[in-house]
Amino acid sequence: MSPVLEREVKNRKRKIVQAMLSWGKENIRPFPWRVDRTPYKVLVAEVILRRTTAKAASKVYEEFIKRYPDINVLAQANLKDLEDILKKVGYHKRRALILIEIARAILSDYDGVIPDKKEELIRIPHIGHYIAGAVLSLGYGIPSPMVDTNVQRVIERIFAKALPAKKKEEAVMKVAEAILPTQEHELFNFAMLDLGALICRYNKKLCQKCPLQDVCDSAT
Repeated sequence: MSPVLEREVKNRKRKIVQAMLSWGKENIRPFPWRVDRTPYKVLVAEVILRRTTAKAASKVYEEFIKRYPDINVLAQANLKDLEDILKKVGYHKRRALILIEIARAILSDYDGVIPDKKEELIRIPHIGHYIAGAVLSLGYGIPSPMVDTNVQRVIERIFAKALPAKKKEEAVMKVAEAILPTQEHELFNFAMLDLGALICRYNKKLCQKCPLQDVCDSAT
């Protein structure tokens, strides 16, 4: 992280954390996968949420968990049955295969126990930094940033004047790690995700409704 960016992060972190926790307590969306969480349920939810909407994922998540309650059951799932249950969210053939490959890798390499270390999680097929962060923060309660496209956009806009032109994604990840609080990191992650989805949107940002407008380089 450049000295300029490091300074700006340090100067704004307290306000960002306070604003996001306060906003999150009133505004985060109560999806079923956010209420009753385990590492397995978080992992499944994040794969189901890929390339679809939360509304669509809500239609299949609870039924999926009832039919495939743990890694062992999922690893032994019939591919066609898995595809059928995932049809409502689309991308179902590929999604079903991904879920089975993840489950079987965890079964064979980690004795069916989802790892609680990032370096081990990202060795598993189809698990990248975002899902690894979700499993750690939301599943295990271990502070870890969750940087999807929404969160990346929020950070890029907040620190627009300080972020480097090159290796921007790498810098965004470092910022995300730096601003993440150790306490209430789950709420903070949910708030960042939902702020990007609802307020700091790609096509129409709603700066007047944003709790971060006072610390954002891009606020209008």
